[in-house]
Amino acid sequence: MTSLLKINTTESLVLQAHSKQDYAFSGISSENTFQYVGVADGHGKCINALYPTTILKKIDWPSFLTNTGYFSEIIKKCSVFKTNEVGSTLSICKIYPDRFEFSWVGDSTGKLYKNGKCVFKTNDHDRNNKEENKRLSENPNVDVETHKNGSLITDTEVKNSTTIQIVNAKIYDFHNKNRINFTHSLGHGGVTGTHFSTVIVPREENESYKVICATDGLWGMTCDDDYTFLGSSEISCLDIVKFANERWRQEWYLDDGVTTVKGCKFPDHNIDDIGVSTWTC
Repeated sequence: MTSLLKINTTESLVLQAHSKQDYAFSGISSENTFQYVGVADGHGKCINALYPTTILKKIDWPSFLTNTGYFSEIIKKCSVFKTNEVGSTLSICKIYPDRFEFSWVGDSTGKLYKNGKCVFKTNDHDRNNKEENKRLSENPNVDVETHKNGSLITDTEVKNSTTIQIVNAKIYDFHNKNRINFTHSLGHGGVTGTHFSTVIVPREENESYKVICATDGLWGMTCDDDYTFLGSSEISCLDIVKFANERWRQEWYLDDGVTTVKGCKFPDHNIDDIGVSTWTC
């Protein structure tokens, strides 16, 4: 175990932009039985609210993560009424000698790379998650909005290194001033649900692995063509954050499905915070 912990590197880094609500953390458990990486992406603003990221930042992760029910405890801590109108994602990976344990709420994706190729990706609680959309469509207390003022609600996705495209999006209205653009979150007084997702991925001996947990400040600026760069053991957490920041600030071709416009840039107030946490073996 000692040699394992010496050769495996965990890193975490946040570059705050406009909202300044990302959080990243990493380290080794107090019992030296696993390493961990994690990120959270806060959202919402409300006077006197208790922000979930504030709760998360006070946690003693090395000891707290040794509890088997740690994620349920986090959800409980973040479901008090003082978190109404504000929330956060949370994505954590615990790395053992024989397995990877991913647990998450929201849409801060965790990915596992093996020998440079992505072999696992969290099924985030977002508009693309069929089970989550079914759950909310059957809840009479939730409105799923696809239009605003008669127009489609849209978002942007990176098509390749030079082009972004317009895609259809959704807003999930949980009422009591709790509206978010994905399906499940910490906070919001607990109105989005109390569940979380966990997947265990076996770890093989003598293989090269890399784990990346990151907020959409990274994933919103990447596409499938970027897996070689991201999955490389030579690419550090700092390299990844710089890469994402450059993408946010570059000029793009904008594809709206009909025409392509050259020379588009994200305004400063739309540039997202970037939170990244990595483990490399």
